[in-house]
Amino acid sequence: MPIVDYSTPRRGEDLTSPNANRQSNASQPADTVIVPSTPTHTTTRVIEDSLFITERMGPVTINSGESIDVLSLTSEAGDIVSIEVVTDNPYTGVYLEMDDYKNREGTGVTAAELIMKNKITPSNREFYAEDMREDGTFVVKYSPSNPDPYTDRIKIQVRNDVSKPPVPYSHNTTQRLKLRGNLPAPVTLSHTAGSYISHPNFASITIAEMSVLLNKLGKHGYFNTIRNLSVAEDPTIRTGAYTPFMNGMAEAKFTTMSGSEVAGMRIVSAEPGVKVSTTTGVPAPNSVTWPGQFVSGTYTPSQQQFIIYKSNSEDETEAGLLHPSGPTEPLSKGDTIFVKVGDTIYFPGTIPQDESNAFYDAGTSQYKTDGSYVANTDGAYIFTVSPGLPFKLPKVDMPLADSALAGTNFDGVGTITHPGSVPSQGPMLIHEIVVRRKRRLTQLL
Repeated sequence: MPIVDYSTPRRGEDLTSPNANRQSNASQPADTVIVPSTPTHTTTRVIEDSLFITERMGPVTINSGESIDVLSLTSEAGDIVSIEVVTDNPYTGVYLEMDDYKNREGTGVTAAELIMKNKITPSNREFYAEDMREDGTFVVKYSPSNPDPYTDRIKIQVRNDVSKPPVPYSHNTTQRLKLRGNLPAPVTLSHTAGSYISHPNFASITIAEMSVLLNKLGKHGYFNTIRNLSVAEDPTIRTGAYTPFMNGMAEAKFTTMSGSEVAGMRIVSAEPGVKVSTTTGVPAPNSVTWPGQFVSGTYTPSQQQFIIYKSNSEDETEAGLLHPSGPTEPLSKGDTIFVKVGDTIYFPGTIPQDESNAFYDAGTSQYKTDGSYVANTDGAYIFTVSPGLPFKLPKVDMPLADSALAGTNFDGVGTITHPGSVPSQGPMLIHEIVVRRKRRLTQLL
């Protein structure tokens, strides 16, 4: 018979944990079992189901640097049926993560690059886009021919990685635009200065409503054809269609030269690069070809001059303009200019920071740029903008004065700024997000 050693006391833990490690030290018998005082038990339960789920979100606005998580789930298996994001900005990023698959780290994919690559039909694990609709919106879609399975992880995020916008319709001083992060670069500068827009409604609109109508024109909205030199210089850069600075990002405040207009003034433009007057003292504009010239690493923008006369007689010596004297001018360095004529709004650009406006000085019979204008004594007023327009504008008569110009049927010149008292935050309006999926397994801990 076997000999049983009863010299070491046995405890209940020895029976419930027969495979537990045994520890030997000076104060314990060699075969004593060491176990936790409260054993931890984890139970995993997997629920099988077949539930079709539709997630909807919007409208929602996201500012520059912000993102929204549409879906972020773990411990779930299922199928993605479709994803649809309707946005007012082609550079809205749509990020998809399914298990180990990620469509693009950081920014996600944008309508701009999909349109540029002509990705307009569905394909497995690939997004595609609808080109700009009549209302100015873009659609990014994901709809595989068969539902796309995931086994553990699903995340969908919509992002605004575009930096805060410049003043709408202003001059890009380098003719270059390269966006941050992994965003593509637009092929053209599009909503910067250098072109115009015509629409019958502009003929009878108030100045306060101009920006609203501009952003409602959609496919018939404002676009210029100035090339983005960043793309021309580096063919490896991913490119996109349109520009991020449109629709909601092009919100603007239009104002007249308040306190400076008098009834009967006339505005006349020169050809690009040509002086608007031959009288002594008129500063010479850049004479390079519109929109600018890039030679040996140096970019020189084009320029265009405008002159404001007291009346349609176009007599530069005629006094009576109400420009304030001293450092405050009706149009100043850095101002972004618009000119409205009937049903057309022109965006000739921005007064350069290194360019001085000129006025006809009655005392010397020539133009001066020292800002010493004397109201009701001195004559015509000249300002220069970049890049200007590639043509000479029609003459603009301003029959009304001051605040009356802001009313219906005004024609004239004024400035464009960001709305409100602070610079724009660069909002993207996400009209709608729709995610359809089928849940198959859910793991409960």
